[in-house]
Amino acid sequence: MGSTRAAQVWGGPSYPSRDAGLPNMGASALGPRPITPDDVDQILRCEDAAALAEMSAYARSYFAIGGSVIMGVATTVASGLLGRRSIAAGAAIGTGLAAGVVMEARRRARQWQAVIEARLASLAAQA
Repeated sequence: MGSTRAAQVWGGPSYPSRDAGLPNMGASALGPRPITPDDVDQILRCEDAAALAEMSAYARSYFAIGGSVIMGVATTVASGLLGRRSIAAGAAIGTGLAAGVVMEARRRARQWQAVIEARLASLAAQA
């Protein structure tokens, strides 16, 4: 199984397999790693618009982890309505923790995405 296919099966990024010199932002349910100045420089040097587009899509995919907050709220409300206070309390705590993870993952992903979009705009202007 090729690296691109493996990335698609396991939800990891596929853009590193293009060998476009892009940094790997990481594959984690907790979000991408913090972006560094070296990462920014590598992205701004990249000439492969397809790899940049794949990387941008991967950065946007971190929005999907917000579903954990929605499920937590639903569980909290349903448990509360059913009189299951201990379950509702546990779900509320879990929802709060999930919300923190979602906010941090999205913050980091948006930093990556902003640099990628700037490079794609630069490439489009050169064309």
